[in-house]
Amino acid sequence: MKKLFVFLATVAVVCGVNQTACAQADAGLITKFLNTAKAASDGQLGGIASELTGKVQALGAAIGVNDAVKSTLDNTLKSLTGGKDVAALTSAFDLVKAAKLTPDQIGLAKQVGNLASAYVVQKNFATLEGAEGDVSTIVKSLRDGKVAAAVPALKNVAGNTHLSDGQKKLIKTVADKYAPGWEKAKGALDAIKKLPSF
Repeated sequence: MKKLFVFLATVAVVCGVNQTACAQADAGLITKFLNTAKAASDGQLGGIASELTGKVQALGAAIGVNDAVKSTLDNTLKSLTGGKDVAALTSAFDLVKAAKLTPDQIGLAKQVGNLASAYVVQKNFATLEGAEGDVSTIVKSLRDGKVAAAVPALKNVAGNTHLSDGQKKLIKTVADKYAPGWEKAKGALDAIKKLPSF
């Protein structure tokens, strides 16, 4: 009987360790993402990537056994490393939709989304002509978790005339997340500006 108890206890410990590991993002993906970010010519990317992977690991540890969240975290890191930024943001934003998250876990999921957004904005818009100040505001605001402060700058970048088609799609993804309805409001304002004066 004693041997059976020791065996069951051992199985429980081993399974517990393996289940906890299931919640963590893949360590190889984390390392690859960090190496890619640190190798970039933009020195800020490495710092943002370190903050992001720290939150990814904290979220994985806080959630425990949740294969869906692990898969989403892995997809976010794979997409960021592979330059698929819209897909990365979609995965990161989906984290808050995971079932049965506690308020603290939702807070960590939001931080992952904010830092992924900051990383993508820095990577894709830091050298955008006429938008350097707005990009800096967006990145700093998202890193600090002060989303409302990023909204006016997001709208400015989205209206920049020097955007490529890829940049337009990317900034629209970010702006739709943090300022839903911004395009409708912009369209209404543009329509009002076109009305003849009385």
